[in-house]
Amino acid sequence: MTVANLLAAPKTRELLRSGFTTGIHFRLELWREGRVVNDLSDRLDWDVFVFYDPTAKLYNVVRRMGNVHENFGGFETITSAEAQFDAPFRVPLRATRSGRYYYNLVVDVQSLSESDLDASLQWLRGSSGPVKGNPITALRSGLGTFLSRALGGGKQEYQLKSGRFVVP
Repeated sequence: MTVANLLAAPKTRELLRSGFTTGIHFRLELWREGRVVNDLSDRLDWDVFVFYDPTAKLYNVVRRMGNVHENFGGFETITSAEAQFDAPFRVPLRATRSGRYYYNLVVDVQSLSESDLDASLQWLRGSSGPVKGNPITALRSGLGTFLSRALGGGKQEYQLKSGRFVVP
């Protein structure tokens, strides 16, 4: 299963150029067909973050899967940055017993404000709860989220299902 053009939406590109990070969450599920109900056999999640560095005039791409972070580096165009995670990517998700299976891929694309990204990265690092702090920081965080949404930075969800296959 492959994806393409996840950053093609004009609003997403505009927000990237304006300094808003785009977070892309991938969830690949392996489903086993049952007689009455299908059974989720396994799933794997990973994230890709794309952000623009205006001083270097480069779009940076980072992929995170579990504790592994892969920095693809900087690219001069959004299209060349996107090509890094559009390329085929093998994931360790395999059927372990016989049956009829299919994959379901869910991809969420969301423009993030700086505070959204900070909160996401803190959560990814394993923060155990809400962060207490300065009320001005909380106001800035809420304002950043509101601004990114007001500029069209909503969440887009895509879903793709593979064909059925049999494991003997």
